[in-house]
Amino acid sequence: MRLLFALLLLLALAGPARPTTDVSTGDGDDPRGAVILVVDGMGSAYVYPELSPRAIDGSPLPKACLFNLTGRGARVLNVTVPVPSTGPSHSVLTTGCSWMDPAILGTPGATIFDAARARGLLCLAILQRGDSISMVLEQDGVLFFDDNALWGADPLAGSGPSLPPDLADLLQSWRDKFPSYNRERGVPGYVAYNAWALDVASDLVTVMGDRPFLMIVNVGAVDSAGHNLGPTGYVETISGLDLPLGRLVEACENGGALLLITADHGMSFSSAGAKGGHSSAPYSSQRESLLIPAVYLGPGIDDIVMTGNWSEVDLAPTFLDLLGLRPDLPLSEGQVIPISKRSDLVVDAGEVAEVEVRRGGVLVAKATGDSCYVFRNLDRGTYSVESGGRVADVRIAGDQTLDLSADRPPSIGELLNPISEPQNRRYVAAVLILMINVLGAVLIFRIIRGR
Repeated sequence: MRLLFALLLLLALAGPARPTTDVSTGDGDDPRGAVILVVDGMGSAYVYPELSPRAIDGSPLPKACLFNLTGRGARVLNVTVPVPSTGPSHSVLTTGCSWMDPAILGTPGATIFDAARARGLLCLAILQRGDSISMVLEQDGVLFFDDNALWGADPLAGSGPSLPPDLADLLQSWRDKFPSYNRERGVPGYVAYNAWALDVASDLVTVMGDRPFLMIVNVGAVDSAGHNLGPTGYVETISGLDLPLGRLVEACENGGALLLITADHGMSFSSAGAKGGHSSAPYSSQRESLLIPAVYLGPGIDDIVMTGNWSEVDLAPTFLDLLGLRPDLPLSEGQVIPISKRSDLVVDAGEVAEVEVRRGGVLVAKATGDSCYVFRNLDRGTYSVESGGRVADVRIAGDQTLDLSADRPPSIGELLNPISEPQNRRYVAAVLILMINVLGAVLIFRIIRGR
């Protein structure tokens, strides 16, 4: 029994993983606000120069040229959606979770809106397609349509108690302007329908000033054009995004806001003359339906084309990371896509010690009072890290971890408690379970012999 007690004590001493101290190395150019633009039904095969769309029968399809989409920023080349359907995809986009159930938007703390609101950001939305009530309720202020009709439907304005009066008035004024955008039919009408939402977003970004915010904008006419107008009308409607998109990009640049341009799914066509689909067979399995664009623009973002295989679940963690928020989404399965110009360096000194970080001999940051530190927002380059007479060079080109503890003798506490990593704790737990079973068997054997 003494052995069992000793093992229990050892497991208790292992405790949780050691906390770390955050150290800022500058303001990090964190954006003052952020916009997620979701172009309903816009597949990346139709807008990325590297890709060529084809119909299911193999015939080539037309493409659009969007200068304000592909001309700058970080463009993620290969992003797929778990399911090419609007409601589920919006859930994936805002949670990083692939469960594909709009009901999860109501889970406390699960969405990017929860993370933003916890840091004092105002949540706004312009939603042109019939979104779930859970998405609407996530917002402090919203303009939304309760059906998918392009003509004959009016936007509804909603505001919560946290929405400032000037923004509530602005939403109402843009609600009243919608009929002036919604007069024409055919492709010009589809283009104008989208332009209204983008112009609302541009105006909101402009008036926000120093007020931090997170806004989601869902424009719906591209999807409708694919279903109703065939490949040519679909691509022409996409092309019509460029001018109002340019106004939104300019507003975000002037306001120091982060902008993500993406989609909830793409669009497939059985032939060059057919109408499109995306969520039902045989369309749902086509790459034209599954591949979506993902372009990040704003402070601290590289001008880069990011290759590799990525998923829609990765967009939310990346977005929060760029916004300067820890990507703490409890349901997320995603990872941060490395498109930031700046990175974090974790330094494990192994003991409570002062740590200095230098670049080119110049002190960048210094911290003391802990044994593990996270130096945030370091530019790419080579740094020298010093702690307790130990010096190591590290190349920063993405988040890095530097372990200095291996260069020093173990402390008394570590000799008494050498098991600190989660993996090692699992080993101890396994040994403990084995010992309990062995001791139990011995006790049972003794009981039987004593009868």
